[in-house]
Amino acid sequence: MSQYFGILGGMGTLATTNFLVEMNQRFHPESDQAYFNYVLFNHATVPDRTAFILDSTQPSPVAPLIDDLKRLEQLSVDFVVIPCNTAHYFFDQLQASTNLKLINMLDLVGEEVAKLPNQSLIGLCATKGTRQSGIYQSVVESNGGQLVLPNDELQDKITSLIYDNVKAKGRINLDLYEEILNDFLALGVSKILLGCTEVSYVNSHDPIKRFPIIDSEKLLVDETIRLGKITQNK
Repeated sequence: MSQYFGILGGMGTLATTNFLVEMNQRFHPESDQAYFNYVLFNHATVPDRTAFILDSTQPSPVAPLIDDLKRLEQLSVDFVVIPCNTAHYFFDQLQASTNLKLINMLDLVGEEVAKLPNQSLIGLCATKGTRQSGIYQSVVESNGGQLVLPNDELQDKITSLIYDNVKAKGRINLDLYEEILNDFLALGVSKILLGCTEVSYVNSHDPIKRFPIIDSEKLLVDETIRLGKITQNK
């Protein structure tokens, strides 16, 4: 299947839908035929990534994701994006399982951090799994920044925004979102890293966008568009 790329989504479905909306808003050609060709796997039944990171006795998401990559291999897509931050905890295992080119969202965040003044304080707004995994700790610190983790009270607010609002009810709670970002600013951070695509989903519906953020999903969207254009012109 030439001139196609793959999207490995469903983690969660609203976040994946938002990724598509953002991509199509940012790349909006003049005809139906000029849009990108891509294959979307909305694998909603992949076990919860955070649950497994916090408790390894829970079902692992790795095998189902590898199965999806094997199916994408059969379609010979040019590259694959995974619009889920927590799933990137397993990135090396996933990449080792396939010859397909997987785009690493963490690397894109690292490139953005490297543009900031040295030792900039960056708050992490993400799932408990992403926080505990340490995946963004090394990304931020290796690119000259300092990661500021939320305390338990702030993490509980973030978890509620992600799970109680977006995942459970499909609700965009802008009041809670702004409260969370203001709490980060009170910690003295210069940037707030949105390290969860559900939080990125809320950010997409923020009409003001006045906060100093690094949105991992939007970076992945931009890279997908860049590579999609290359694939389209092969």
